[in-house]
This record gives sequence, structure tokens and C-alpha cells, in this order.
Amino acid sequence: MDLLKLIKQRRDKYSITQKKSDIEYGIANKIINLYKEAIFKFQDDLRFWIAYIKFCKNVRFQSNVSRMLERMLQIHQDKPKCWLIAAQWEMEENKNKTNALQYLLQGLFFHPTSQILYIDAIKLELEDAMSKSKEKEEEEKLTPSISDKDHIPPELKRVHVLYQQAFKEIKDIKFIVQILDIVNNYKNTEELQNRIISDMIEEYVHEPLMWDTMAKRELKGLVQPSLTNSIEENDDTLEYNSLRDRINSCNKVYQTAVKKIKTEEMYSYYIECLIEINQQSEKLPNFKKKLLKTALSQAHQAKKLKEKYYLYWIDLLDKDETDETNKTKLKTILSSATEIIPDSINLWNIRLRHLIASDLEDESATVFNEATRTLGEKSLPLWKMRLMYVQAKNPEGVEDIFKAALQAELNIAKEIKPIYIEWLVLSKNIHEARKVYECLAKNPPFSLELHTKMAEIELMQPEISLNNARLPYEMSILQFGKINVNVWLDYIKFEMNHGDIEKPGKIHARAVKTLEPNLTESFISEYSLFKANFYSMTTTS
Repeated sequence: MDLLKLIKQRRDKYSITQKKSDIEYGIANKIINLYKEAIFKFQDDLRFWIAYIKFCKNVRFQSNVSRMLERMLQIHQDKPKCWLIAAQWEMEENKNKTNALQYLLQGLFFHPTSQILYIDAIKLELEDAMSKSKEKEEEEKLTPSISDKDHIPPELKRVHVLYQQAFKEIKDIKFIVQILDIVNNYKNTEELQNRIISDMIEEYVHEPLMWDTMAKRELKGLVQPSLTNSIEENDDTLEYNSLRDRINSCNKVYQTAVKKIKTEEMYSYYIECLIEINQQSEKLPNFKKKLLKTALSQAHQAKKLKEKYYLYWIDLLDKDETDETNKTKLKTILSSATEIIPDSINLWNIRLRHLIASDLEDESATVFNEATRTLGEKSLPLWKMRLMYVQAKNPEGVEDIFKAALQAELNIAKEIKPIYIEWLVLSKNIHEARKVYECLAKNPPFSLELHTKMAEIELMQPEISLNNARLPYEMSILQFGKINVNVWLDYIKFEMNHGDIEKPGKIHARAVKTLEPNLTESFISEYSLFKANFYSMTTTS
């Protein structure tokens, strides 16, 4: 195959056309024989069969494939995919709908619950029915025929039979909805659509997806059987003259649905549809928004509203005109939302921001304490926000917040330590930072970021104190030296750039003894590379 590809490239490059059929045909024939040999020896390996079919398609040896498909299906008839491959080949390459359908129907005989085979068979039957329908229309133009009392056109009867078999064998609402969507794309299929819908109502009345499908069909103005007695009997003959009518009908179905199925999934379908309606066009904005807010409020009251829809609702309320009533409503919703979904960091965050923006300082402090207790180790973003707020409003209380954070969960204390040290240097002095660092460095949870930050701070001083500057590096290797190569390399770099030129050798020896055996080789190679680069730069300068 590489040889064949190379010949093609050479021909294209030098515009050579001589002996093309002789050379390429000989090589392609050799490849085909190799494939046949491989398939004969490894018949269970489906990859050889598929690769062979692809190759024959590329070199246009279609006749070889038709013969090989029969052999493949004899051996791999237990795989629905093989029947699908055979049908697609007949349809796409040989343009033979009859053979393609025959393969699919044979496949369904062996695999009566195969969704992919049913889907392709129904599509193929519908395509065939549409072409027959066009031919029939042309004939009727010439010789008008007496109308048939049977609602099902003869060309669609096979599709009806296939659907009935599929519905009987496969109990999956998603599959039935998929068939309905496919059928909906074809003309003169109203009778079949109504049959599918009636079956869905009868079999899947407790499935949220069924109600969602029905509601969306109302939105599109598609005719369908009524769902319940609550929907008037003449609904299926209504003319949908306006967008408002269709939205109302859609909303009516969802309202019926959420009364029957009071689940988070059902409310999510409802709200998602209304969000899409609000985003589709600029027509009827107030009407659409009112329906959406009502649905959100209903889901909230039923305690079935997902976090992402709470966030959407809060954003919606936030964009409205800010009056006292709206602010109170938003505050109430946020309070309830954090009770219903207590582990949502986003909802607690927005609630605290709202209280801060409303200048409710005492309440925000109370809610912050409640949030950190509830969220535990997930509350780091709230601690950071609290620090920023207190720093802006009440700088005297910042240190108290830092100390409280250091007493919180281990991962929060670990993240806060380097921020605290940096704040001490900026707000007080290096001496205070050094004193606190010694205490923080020795007490768990140990933080490599703390040592790194302190080392950076020491190197930023006008006069570097070597004893103080070495301490963060010593603490790093003491706490992380067994599992981290970089702490040793950073210490060596510090000594070579700022400290004692004789120390790197001693640090190197300590590292080799301390590091885990699987890390030693990596450290030695990185050290050698750094050392070579360092001396190279020194010599050049």
C-alpha cells in the first residue's frame, strides 16, 4: 500500500501516465490477494474485512466487495454492524435499494432488537415510498383515480409494519422518539406519526421525554392526537395561526406533564424548552419571559430546580429593574436555593455577593459562616472572597480572617498560608513575616507553595540575608525532599546564584541519598544539564 501511494505521488509530481493500468492494477491485485489470505487465516477478526472493503472502494474494485460481503455475513451474522455495512455498501456504492433493504431485513431476523438496523430500514423504506409517491402523483395527473378510503397510502404500509415490529421488540422511549423525528421529515406520513404518538401516550405516559416530545410538536404546530382530557378534543384540528397559540399549547402540555411527573428531569425539559423559546426571536418577549419565570418558580417551589437553572433565574432577576420588591425576591430565592442545594459553591457565592452589594454586612458574615460549615473543604473561593471584601471595607479585621482560615479544613489552610505571608510583608514588614513563617512552616498542613513564596520574598529584599533565605529551601527538602526533584534543584540554583559555590555538591549528595530510588536518575540528569548550562553562561559572560 505504501508502494502504491508512492507511485501515485511520483505520477502526480512528474505527470507520468504510461503503463498506469498495468502497474497499479498489478500492485492492487497483490494487496487484494494479501487481504484475502489474511481474512482466510483470521476470519474472526472483523478489522480485516472492513479494511478490505475500504481498500476495494479506494481502488474501485466494487465487484470484489459484493462477493466478500456474503462470506462476511456467513461468519459474522451475529454482529448487527456487519448487516449495516453490507446494506450501506449496496445503497451507496451499487445504488441498489432492494439489496440494501434485503440485508437490513435479514439482519433484523437475527437481531430483532437492533436499533441501528430498524432506523436504517425505516429510512430506506421511507425513501422508497417517497419515490413511489412521486411516480403515483405523476400518473394521477394523467389519469385521475378514485380516492382510497384507507388512510395509509399503499407505499407506506411496509413502513407501518416495520414500525409496529420495532415498537413491539424495543421498549425504549428515546428510540421511538428518534423514529418519530425521522418520519416527521417525510410527506404524507401524518397517519404514521399519529400512530407513533398514540403508542407513546399509551406506553410511556410516565416518561418525561414523551411529554417533552409532545410539547415541542405543539410548538411547531404539528397535528397530533390529544394527550389527556384536560386538552380539548378538537385540539388536533386547530389551526395554529400565531406564535402565541403555539407557545400556549406547548406550555399547556408541559403544565399537564409536571402535574403528573413531579421530577427534576421533567421540570428541566420544561424550563430548557422555554429558555430556547426566549432565545429564538424577539417576538412576544414579555409573554415568553413571564412563562419562563412561572415555570422556574413552580420548579423552585417543588424543590426540583437544578443548579444551572437557579443561576439562570438569578441572572434573569438581576437584569430586571432593581426595586426593593425585586431585591427582596432575589434574596429569598438565594436563601432557599442554598437550602435546597447546600453543596453548590456557585449559589453560596452569588448569595454572599448579593448581601455584600446590598450592604448587609452582619448578615453576610452570618451567611459566610453557615456556607463554610456546609461546604467544608470546598469553601476556599468563599474564604478568598471574604478576605478581599474585609480588606476593602475593614482592613483591621483582615488578620482575624486569615487566622480563622488557618483553623479551617486542611486544604484551605494549605492554600491560605502563602497568601497570608505575602499579606504580612506588604501590610507589616519582613521581620513579622519571618516570625509567622517559622510557625506556619513547622505546623501541618505542610505547603510547598508557602516555602516557594517565602523564598521569593527573601530574594526580593534589598539585602539578601543568606541564613533567612536558606530556611525556606531547607524546609522544602525536609518536608518534600523524598518525592520532589525540583526542591533540590531550586536549592542548588539558589546557592550557585546567591550563596556558597561549594554547597551545591553537598546538596547533590544529600539529594541522591534522600530521593526515592525511581527519582534519583532523573535528578542526576537534570542537575548535570543545569550545571553545564550554568558554567557555559558564566564562561561566556
